[in-house]
Amino acid sequence: MNMPEGFEPVENGSGLVQGGQETPQYPDKRWSRAHQGADGVIEPPSAPEVAPEEVGFTGKSCGKLPKGRGIYRFAVLFGGALLALFLIGLIPRLFNKIALHRAMLAGEKIAVSVTLPEKPKPLTDLLLPGTARGYYETPIWARVNGYIKNWWVDIGERVKEGQLMAEIDAPDIDKSVEAYEGALHSAEANLVIARITLDRWKGLILTRAVSQQALDEKQAMYDAALARVNAARGQLQHYEQLKSFEKILAPFTGIVTARNIDVGTLVSLGSEKGVHELYRVAVNDLMRVYVAVPQNYVPQIQVGSWADVTASELPGVVYHGIVVRTAQAVDPLSRTLLTEVDVGNPDGRIVVNMYVDVIFHLPTASTLLLVPVNSVVYRSDGNFLLVVDKDSKVRFRKVELGHDLGNQMEITAGLRPDERVILNPPDSLEDGDPVVVAADLSKAADEKSKKKGGHEDRGAR
Repeated sequence: MNMPEGFEPVENGSGLVQGGQETPQYPDKRWSRAHQGADGVIEPPSAPEVAPEEVGFTGKSCGKLPKGRGIYRFAVLFGGALLALFLIGLIPRLFNKIALHRAMLAGEKIAVSVTLPEKPKPLTDLLLPGTARGYYETPIWARVNGYIKNWWVDIGERVKEGQLMAEIDAPDIDKSVEAYEGALHSAEANLVIARITLDRWKGLILTRAVSQQALDEKQAMYDAALARVNAARGQLQHYEQLKSFEKILAPFTGIVTARNIDVGTLVSLGSEKGVHELYRVAVNDLMRVYVAVPQNYVPQIQVGSWADVTASELPGVVYHGIVVRTAQAVDPLSRTLLTEVDVGNPDGRIVVNMYVDVIFHLPTASTLLLVPVNSVVYRSDGNFLLVVDKDSKVRFRKVELGHDLGNQMEITAGLRPDERVILNPPDSLEDGDPVVVAADLSKAADEKSKKKGGHEDRGAR
């Protein structure tokens, strides 16, 4: 290749050297006159244009971006991240400023929650504990002293009236019966002689063979003999009656709930302290349920009203009973009225002395209202409810309280059904203070009941 003067191409690994200086090597290692300018200076040829695909924008050739463009993209991403963090911190502050602005606009108003009073059901269920007893229930005691000779019925067995349950061996009673039988026979024999003698003397008095005095004496002897016969007969009947008590008979048809004897057991007369009963028998087809009704419910308990009897041991089983009588007197210690509810027990699932629950269905007054218990304010001058009027101001309502139902209180007078009652009213509230209604629980309850009713309707369809 012909080179201009002063230039000698020296080829090495990095390019051409001119005068001891290294010159970048171009793809085309040839020089031409066309690169020589007007002043005679040789200009190196320009680098050939390379297509974007060859540089690697498509990721096929080299897979790397130019250095300037990578820095630009990193700066854009970093700025976007800073902007996102700034917005994340700024938005809550804006909401807080808005809330603070609203609070400042509200001034000194106190936020309260309100609800509307509820109408009670026509019948109120009053659940009270009770004890089930047999309609007839009695212990059986011994009437004679002796030993148990034998017994034939045990606990849980049903007996009929007059059925033999046990027998007592009482030898002293047996001997007394024999003795008084002999005394009665002797007295009757003496009575026969006295009567014959009297009859003879009555015949002699007609012939004047005997005096009237002698006849009167014979009459007295006869009367005495008759009295001895009656006395002996009475004694014999007494011991015969005692002998009949040697047999223990069922007083009525029922079930045996207790047995405290065995063969050879010593039994004593009567029911004194330390003497054990022989048997206990109860009628369980019809039960008496005794309930202690608190004094504030006494006016609502009416004889003849219905009541339901349930037991936790019998889930889902409800027995319908009726109030048959009350004690008509309140116990001065417990301030309760003893009430009896009779309930049928044909299947015998309610056992004697069982703990049961009695549900009375009591009528409620039409003017009665129910409010949450935490809305009542108790003061020395009465009981009050705090309500919010149409101008969002507090008004005090003096009310009369009814029964405490646990989470609700009955209001008998002093409140209208459309008044909004404040829940958990602060002590600082006074009559006429402005407030802000933060939550209306009555509307939330209505919406919830509507949604629930809608779900139930869809399920029914």
